[in-house]
Amino acid sequence: MAVLIAMSPFGCTEDIGAHPPTLRDQIAALEQGGANPKLDRSADLAGPDANSNGVRDDIEAWIHSLKLSDVQTKALMQDARATQRTLVVSLDDKDALQRAGEGLAASSQCGMLQFPEYSDFSKLAGQIEAMTANTRQRAERYMQYNKARSGSSTTSPNGDTCEP
Repeated sequence: MAVLIAMSPFGCTEDIGAHPPTLRDQIAALEQGGANPKLDRSADLAGPDANSNGVRDDIEAWIHSLKLSDVQTKALMQDARATQRTLVVSLDDKDALQRAGEGLAASSQCGMLQFPEYSDFSKLAGQIEAMTANTRQRAERYMQYNKARSGSSTTSPNGDTCEP
Protein backbone atom coordinates (compact mmCIF):
# COMPACT_ATOMS: atom_id res chain seq x y z
CA MET A 1 0.00 0.00 0.00
CA ALA A 2 1.40 3.35 -1.04
CA VAL A 3 1.36 6.25 1.34
CA LEU A 4 0.97 9.66 -0.26
CA ILE A 5 3.21 12.45 0.90
CA ALA A 6 2.40 16.07 0.14
CA MET A 7 5.17 18.63 -0.13
CA SER A 8 4.45 22.24 0.68
CA PRO A 9 6.08 25.11 -1.22
CA PHE A 10 8.38 25.50 1.82
CA GLY A 11 9.78 21.97 1.53
CA CYS A 12 7.82 20.52 4.46
CA THR A 13 6.22 17.14 3.93
CA GLU A 14 2.99 15.79 5.32
CA ASP A 15 1.61 12.26 5.28
CA ILE A 16 -1.89 12.59 3.83
CA GLY A 17 -2.72 8.91 4.12
CA ALA A 18 -3.24 6.14 1.63
CA HIS A 19 -5.83 8.08 -0.37
CA PRO A 20 -6.58 11.77 -0.41
CA PRO A 21 -10.23 12.60 0.31
CA THR A 22 -12.44 12.76 -2.76
CA LEU A 23 -14.48 15.84 -3.58
CA ARG A 24 -17.57 13.91 -2.47
CA ASP A 25 -15.88 13.16 0.87
CA GLN A 26 -14.90 16.80 1.31
CA ILE A 27 -18.45 18.00 0.57
CA ALA A 28 -19.91 15.44 2.98
CA ALA A 29 -17.52 16.62 5.71
CA LEU A 30 -18.54 20.26 5.17
CA GLU A 31 -22.23 19.32 5.30
CA GLN A 32 -21.82 17.20 8.43
CA GLY A 33 -19.85 19.95 10.14
CA GLY A 34 -22.54 22.50 9.34
CA ALA A 35 -20.29 24.65 7.14
CA ASN A 36 -22.51 23.92 4.13
CA PRO A 37 -26.19 22.99 3.98
CA LYS A 38 -26.96 19.33 3.26
CA LEU A 39 -28.36 19.41 -0.26
CA ASP A 40 -30.55 16.95 -2.11
CA ARG A 41 -28.59 15.21 -4.85
CA SER A 42 -31.34 13.03 -6.29
CA ALA A 43 -31.67 12.57 -10.05
CA ASP A 44 -35.04 14.35 -9.95
CA LEU A 45 -34.76 17.82 -11.50
CA ALA A 46 -37.25 19.36 -9.09
CA GLY A 47 -36.12 17.51 -5.97
CA PRO A 48 -38.26 17.04 -2.86
CA ASP A 49 -40.88 19.67 -2.00
CA ALA A 50 -43.04 18.09 0.73
CA ASN A 51 -45.24 21.15 1.26
CA SER A 52 -45.62 21.88 -2.50
CA ASN A 53 -44.68 25.55 -2.12
CA GLY A 54 -42.35 25.50 -5.14
CA VAL A 55 -39.13 25.56 -3.11
CA ARG A 56 -36.99 22.48 -2.67
CA ASP A 57 -37.06 21.36 0.97
CA ASP A 58 -33.30 21.57 1.52
CA ILE A 59 -33.13 25.11 0.17
CA GLU A 60 -36.17 26.13 2.20
CA ALA A 61 -34.52 24.77 5.36
CA TRP A 62 -31.35 26.73 4.58
CA ILE A 63 -33.31 29.96 4.03
CA HIS A 64 -35.14 29.52 7.33
CA SER A 65 -31.83 28.89 9.12
CA LEU A 66 -30.63 32.40 8.23
CA LYS A 67 -31.10 35.19 10.74
CA LEU A 68 -33.32 37.44 8.63
CA SER A 69 -36.52 39.40 9.07
CA ASP A 70 -39.80 37.84 7.93
CA VAL A 71 -39.96 40.02 4.81
CA GLN A 72 -36.37 39.15 3.89
CA THR A 73 -37.09 35.44 4.35
CA LYS A 74 -40.16 35.80 2.12
CA ALA A 75 -38.06 37.60 -0.52
CA LEU A 76 -35.54 34.76 -0.55
CA MET A 77 -38.31 32.18 -0.73
CA GLN A 78 -39.72 34.05 -3.72
CA ASP A 79 -36.28 34.01 -5.34
CA ALA A 80 -35.86 30.28 -4.64
CA ARG A 81 -39.29 29.58 -6.13
CA ALA A 82 -38.49 31.62 -9.26
CA THR A 83 -35.11 29.93 -9.63
CA GLN A 84 -36.67 26.50 -9.16
CA ARG A 85 -39.14 27.25 -11.98
CA THR A 86 -36.22 27.54 -14.40
CA LEU A 87 -35.57 23.82 -13.94
CA VAL A 88 -39.11 22.66 -14.64
CA VAL A 89 -40.41 25.14 -17.24
CA SER A 90 -41.12 23.77 -20.70
CA LEU A 91 -38.24 24.87 -22.89
CA ASP A 92 -40.52 24.76 -25.95
CA ASP A 93 -43.13 27.12 -24.49
CA LYS A 94 -42.01 30.71 -25.16
CA ASP A 95 -44.80 32.16 -22.98
CA ALA A 96 -43.82 29.93 -20.04
CA LEU A 97 -40.16 30.88 -20.52
CA GLN A 98 -41.15 34.55 -20.52
CA ARG A 99 -43.15 34.11 -17.29
CA ALA A 100 -40.18 32.35 -15.68
CA GLY A 101 -37.93 35.27 -16.63
CA GLU A 102 -40.45 37.75 -15.31
CA GLY A 103 -40.61 35.78 -12.06
CA LEU A 104 -36.84 36.10 -11.66
CA ALA A 105 -37.05 39.85 -12.35
CA ALA A 106 -39.89 40.25 -9.83
CA SER A 107 -37.94 38.33 -7.16
CA SER A 108 -34.91 40.54 -7.77
CA GLN A 109 -37.04 43.68 -7.43
CA CYS A 110 -38.56 42.29 -4.23
CA GLY A 111 -35.07 41.59 -2.85
CA MET A 112 -34.08 45.16 -3.65
CA LEU A 113 -37.05 46.42 -1.61
CA GLN A 114 -36.53 44.13 1.39
CA PHE A 115 -32.75 44.25 1.90
CA PRO A 116 -31.15 47.58 2.91
CA GLU A 117 -28.09 46.58 0.89
CA TYR A 118 -29.00 44.94 -2.41
CA SER A 119 -25.59 43.26 -2.46
CA ASP A 120 -26.66 41.21 0.60
CA PHE A 121 -29.70 39.92 -1.31
CA SER A 122 -27.63 39.37 -4.43
CA LYS A 123 -25.10 37.19 -2.58
CA LEU A 124 -27.85 35.08 -1.03
CA ALA A 125 -29.67 34.80 -4.38
CA GLY A 126 -26.40 33.63 -5.94
CA GLN A 127 -26.15 30.94 -3.28
CA ILE A 128 -29.73 29.88 -4.02
CA GLU A 129 -28.89 29.68 -7.71
CA ALA A 130 -25.84 27.49 -6.99
CA MET A 131 -27.77 25.25 -4.58
CA THR A 132 -30.64 24.90 -7.06
CA ALA A 133 -28.27 23.72 -9.81
CA ASN A 134 -26.31 21.43 -7.49
CA THR A 135 -26.25 18.29 -9.65
CA ARG A 136 -25.05 17.70 -13.17
CA GLN A 137 -28.63 17.22 -14.42
CA ARG A 138 -29.88 20.39 -12.69
CA ALA A 139 -26.92 22.45 -13.88
CA GLU A 140 -27.40 21.25 -17.45
CA ARG A 141 -31.11 22.04 -17.31
CA TYR A 142 -30.40 25.51 -15.91
CA MET A 143 -28.00 26.13 -18.80
CA GLN A 144 -30.68 24.89 -21.23
CA TYR A 145 -33.14 27.35 -19.69
CA ASN A 146 -30.66 30.19 -20.13
CA LYS A 147 -29.98 29.14 -23.73
CA ALA A 148 -33.74 29.05 -24.42
CA ARG A 149 -34.06 32.58 -22.95
CA SER A 150 -31.07 33.89 -24.90
CA GLY A 151 -32.04 36.85 -27.04
CA SER A 152 -35.27 37.49 -25.14
CA SER A 153 -35.92 40.48 -22.92
CA THR A 154 -37.84 41.17 -19.75
CA THR A 155 -38.88 44.61 -18.59
CA SER A 156 -37.59 45.51 -15.18
CA PRO A 157 -40.62 45.66 -12.91
CA ASN A 158 -41.54 48.70 -10.84
CA GLY A 159 -43.11 48.90 -7.42
CA ASP A 160 -43.71 46.16 -4.91
CA THR A 161 -43.29 42.81 -6.66
CA CYS A 162 -43.12 40.77 -3.46
CA GLU A 163 -45.47 37.81 -3.29
CA PRO A 164 -47.83 37.76 -0.29
